[in-house]
Amino acid sequence: MRFYESGKWGFTLLWGYYGSVLPLAFVMAVPNAVIAFTLGTLHEHDVYAQDQDTINTAWGILGIFSTCMFFVLNFRSTIAYNRWWEGGTLLQQTRGEWFNCFSSLMAFTNPAPEMARQVEEFQHLLVRLMSLLFCCALQQVSPDRDRAFEILSPAGIDPQSLSMLAKSKDKVEVILQWLQRLITLSMQNSIIVVAPPVVTRAYQELSRGIVNLQNARKIAEFPFPFPLAQVSMAMLCVHWALVPVLCSMLLGRVLAACVAFVVICFLWAQNFIALQLESPFGREPNDLPMHQMQSDWNTSLRALMNPIAQRPPSWPGSSQLFLPVVNV
Repeated sequence: MRFYESGKWGFTLLWGYYGSVLPLAFVMAVPNAVIAFTLGTLHEHDVYAQDQDTINTAWGILGIFSTCMFFVLNFRSTIAYNRWWEGGTLLQQTRGEWFNCFSSLMAFTNPAPEMARQVEEFQHLLVRLMSLLFCCALQQVSPDRDRAFEILSPAGIDPQSLSMLAKSKDKVEVILQWLQRLITLSMQNSIIVVAPPVVTRAYQELSRGIVNLQNARKIAEFPFPFPLAQVSMAMLCVHWALVPVLCSMLLGRVLAACVAFVVICFLWAQNFIALQLESPFGREPNDLPMHQMQSDWNTSLRALMNPIAQRPPSWPGSSQLFLPVVNV
């Protein structure tokens, strides 16, 4: 995904090749402008002169056709953007639910000194499973199921479990089961010492996260309907063929070439935008930053493993009533 700053006036957005659809649109627009210029030259020399009634009829047909095509393209672009935005939203909601679960479980552990070793083992297994969980979730929505993401080292997890997980087609579901069983056993072994109704919050956050992930899979596995995609492409191709002919009939060759270039460029740019956005989980420049999401996830998990983050800040017990406001 390309990150950028639009600046005060926004003109900086005009520059840059990475993530832009304009080069693709230029490829379609330049030949069309050349054809319009050539036909305009022939028309000026009366090689294929047409009467005014024919020209007016042709422009009327093109206007009706263009209106229908604009509607189809706008509909497709809107659906594509909604898929892109919803995909990012669902992944962030999944991350939020699972991080709340992880944070709660870290806070629920037994503070007794004699349980320190068991608690530490629980935390290290938990943090590795949570890192692996989000990684497998991203792989599940990615077109490439074997796509590599960074995870916290699984060293310490028994090889038999890792081998079974590697062969499983439903890795997220397996890890989710491991986590729920880990929580249950930790309650029985007094590693988690809060009341069971409170612990159910962690189960609920795990389940809400997987529901959000399944909704994201809907975007990954259900493509834009083929009939709509096919018709929009067919209309674009017909429009591409008609524009230079009709522009050369009504306009001079230079103006016809310019109008054909502008019209074709921006219509095809809108089509390429839809193609870029409708599948948001891939590796294209405008797809979601999934590698950055996983990296941020690991950073957040590691932050809570810091012993200082696992206890509230101390307070010296000052009875000062005045609370000054400071800038931070």
